[in-house]
Amino acid sequence: MKNLNIYLDQREKLQKTWDFGVSTCHAPLLLRDDLQNHLKIIKQQCGFKYVRFHSVLNDDMETVQPDGSFNFDKAIAVYRNVLALGFTPFVEISSMPSALASADSYICEYKFRNAPPADWEKWKKLVTAFTSALTAAFGEKEVRNWYFEVWNEPDISFWSGTQEEYFKLYDITRNAVKSVCSAYRVGGPATSKTAWIGDFCDHVSNPSEFDDEEGIRCDFISSHAYPSDLAFLNSADGEVKLLEADVLSDLCTKARRVIDEKLGPEVPFIFGEWNSSAGPYAFNHDECNNAPFICKTVIELNNTVQGAIFWNASDIYEEGKFHYTPFHGGYGIVNVNDIPKSSFHAFRMLNQLSGEQLGCSFDAEKCSEHGAVAAIDNRYLRIIVWNYRQPGSEGKPLAFTFKGLPAETVLDGEFILPGKGSAFETWCELGSPDYINRKFLDVLEEASIPAKAVIPATQTIELAPGTMAMFSCKID
Repeated sequence: MKNLNIYLDQREKLQKTWDFGVSTCHAPLLLRDDLQNHLKIIKQQCGFKYVRFHSVLNDDMETVQPDGSFNFDKAIAVYRNVLALGFTPFVEISSMPSALASADSYICEYKFRNAPPADWEKWKKLVTAFTSALTAAFGEKEVRNWYFEVWNEPDISFWSGTQEEYFKLYDITRNAVKSVCSAYRVGGPATSKTAWIGDFCDHVSNPSEFDDEEGIRCDFISSHAYPSDLAFLNSADGEVKLLEADVLSDLCTKARRVIDEKLGPEVPFIFGEWNSSAGPYAFNHDECNNAPFICKTVIELNNTVQGAIFWNASDIYEEGKFHYTPFHGGYGIVNVNDIPKSSFHAFRMLNQLSGEQLGCSFDAEKCSEHGAVAAIDNRYLRIIVWNYRQPGSEGKPLAFTFKGLPAETVLDGEFILPGKGSAFETWCELGSPDYINRKFLDVLEEASIPAKAVIPATQTIELAPGTMAMFSCKID
């Protein structure tokens, strides 16, 4: 058995990288009422600040008209919805309208066009017009709060050009955005697996024939990573081999070190996509263990990244066709039936941390599966404890008592367990039905509600592998 030491006199600023942002699939889905409803709940309960999505310039957004003119009515409607929901846009400038593309090349069900432009000057005119339209619609003061990211994962099949061509795309795009307002924030390279960071840092440190800006020509670095070895698939097929969650903190630590050496520590590093795997449809996204995975990851990233954007908000998602089975391994923290997953509750609990971070640690031999974080705000203490189960293992049991709290302390406990805060396991017990009736939906909704208990501080608490809990109390 372990002691969980709470050091009430050890206080520091609470780092909250986890509430920076969340992603959705692609721009047109933001016009759907069901996705907007999911985002409204997620904003209220989980507190994410930014929202990011693909393909705001895609053909289905009708940005390039048949006569070659530009129209941003749909794009502006999308961003109006984003702002109305309380989010700030994290603008991914993509994909290539077919009228401008050098080849009829695309990936994903919704046809993310990945070819370089046939005419680079036309691309620059499009980005300039797009940025000007956003400024006219929302005002420069508002848009200064946004981020502009150039493309998505150009190191893999989202970009059919070369690295050199991506760097040209970046320079021309940045120049176009900055021509509208030099204070707008533009960055990249938005790569997968934190690739190209060193090369990109070198590129933006040197003069470019396509961008006459002096100094470091980026306002932030962004990249993505998932703890799996699965390359992007344009379908729901493929075996996912999961890796231990530590791979994310290792990749980000190495990337941060490169950024510090080449650009300096003041350049923000945004971890623009992450989840427990890159598998398009993998059940690890649905299961209870995704909650402790999230808590473990965000705490380990706190001193490395300046913001993390979780992939993804909702199972209303089209990259590999829409799926309507209640649980199908979708990336979302809310399923297609509006049922919150364990991942939703993890972010909801993290969102309740406020005030100052307290010293908090187990006193037994260090175990990477077990962890905790504590914060106090106006005498109200919250402690989150997790027991992460490594892929392919049965996990390690966790039994602990609190040490450092007044003996008379009584805590309100909230637990994310299979069937209590995680409905996926209940759905499996029901036979994994593709379609559900009202009776089954009621059962799943009930199973999505975390367990609660009142616990004396002196009581031994047990957390099975793949579960987590939050404990709350007032400290006099």
